Amino acid sequence: MTNSPASRRRRHLRDLRWPSAVALVLALALTGLLAACQSPPKDRPLTSEVPEPPSFESPPDTCKAAAARFGLGLRASASLLEEMRQRAGANVARNVLATDAADPSQDKMRLNVQVEPSGRVVGAYCG
Repeated sequence: MTNSPASRRRRHLRDLRWPSAVALVLALALTGLLAACQSPPKDRPLTSEVPEPPSFESPPDTCKAAAARFGLGLRASASLLEEMRQRAGANVARNVLATDAADPSQDKMRLNVQVEPSGRVVGAYCG
């Protein structure tokens, strides 16, 4: 290893390049951080391009007893009554004997499932 002026100059230039490269990387990182800290854009006023809000379908006024016909002839059970209620879109459902007279208190959202004394479903109506 020589200690000539040319070799000292090369060593000196090499030592100067390393800190300047680190400084350049740090400057770029700082610039990136400052760019990320900018204030958000101001809100734009609403225009006609904004879509309408979704509309919701209103619930039915009455249940649909025809949708519960799948249960005719089946043996009455709690699970069958619940499925018939759901398919009919009723709020509540109940079993009534087919021989009983209609209840005077009418509820459009109630499903009445008519059952024979043997437990077989023979009809369904809303009310």
